Amino acid sequence: MKEKGLKHCSVLVADDSAASRTLLSTTLKDLGVDVVHTVPNGVAAIDYLRLSAKSSIHSPTPPVDLVISEWDMQPVGGMMLINWIRRHLDSPDRFTRTVIMSGELDSEKVERARNAGANAVFAKPFSISSLRKHVLHVLFNNPAFFKSQTYFGPDRRRNSPEFVLEERRRVKKPYSEVLGGGEHPYVGCFDLPHYYSEISLGKPRDRIDYAERNFAHQQLAAHSEDYADWVRGDAEVLRLAFRLADENPDMRARSMSLMGALIQRLEREGALLGYPLISAFAHTLDNTIKTDVHLWDQTSEIFAAALSGLDTVVRQDVRGEGGEVGRALSESLRRLNKKLLQLRPLHIHRQGVARFG
Repeated sequence: MKEKGLKHCSVLVADDSAASRTLLSTTLKDLGVDVVHTVPNGVAAIDYLRLSAKSSIHSPTPPVDLVISEWDMQPVGGMMLINWIRRHLDSPDRFTRTVIMSGELDSEKVERARNAGANAVFAKPFSISSLRKHVLHVLFNNPAFFKSQTYFGPDRRRNSPEFVLEERRRVKKPYSEVLGGGEHPYVGCFDLPHYYSEISLGKPRDRIDYAERNFAHQQLAAHSEDYADWVRGDAEVLRLAFRLADENPDMRARSMSLMGALIQRLEREGALLGYPLISAFAHTLDNTIKTDVHLWDQTSEIFAAALSGLDTVVRQDVRGEGGEVGRALSESLRRLNKKLLQLRPLHIHRQGVARFG
């Protein structure tokens, strides 16, 4: 049964499974969604969001009302996509409704998705009634959005201890003010009009007054982030794991194995999100931890130097080729890779053929 309120809706589905994309698209259209665009990963989703923000509802890439994303995709997954929508400098609409789905959903993933600013989370496989419930709830519920030092997203205060009692109120105008208290003294509240309710009634998008949302975006601009900001935490995790491996020989193999997934994610994401040198240094880190653990004395020096290079990219926000700083970093990376090549011949690893840039 088609829902009248979804007739003018535009949904973006990001899922690396073609079968899942087809199922979601078909089900959403059966529910009455007018436009469903599907993409295979987070990078394609970001590209579409950038493009659609400049379009009208009658174009092949209409503005997006709702993003439904699979958690685990490569090269960029659902969590990074949510982070980009909510926090990135280039996000065209940081208030876009977002839903995360996963076939391996647990309480930890639910909490991480909520902390990233997702409006809802649901498990796969899903029923038609479950999908319908989530879509209608997310689109027709209009929560205030909050910005604290550690969070930006829809109102989640009922289930979160970080907001103290006196913060349990909405601020109409101005859209942000210091509410005080707790560990997060600054809380900006953005209680915007329910734009989708107007869209659902058939009001042309070009006749909707987005002045309040635009003003909110202006206020949020000073608090926007970039991919390098998010990698800082990853670099700290790598430093701690490396220190553990260096100080505890019995833990080296396990520590390097645990670092592997994080390093490989950075290698996949960096270049795609504007930081090719993050990918390059992560590539060298990956090859280093794949080297025989018995060569630790030699490889640990290379690993530490590559991690230092990664820190420099993040700290100095070296985007693209990076100009003079980028050339210096690339040269240092070339020397590190040369040292690594001298330690071992190229050979087949469990992850595939080793590559040295």
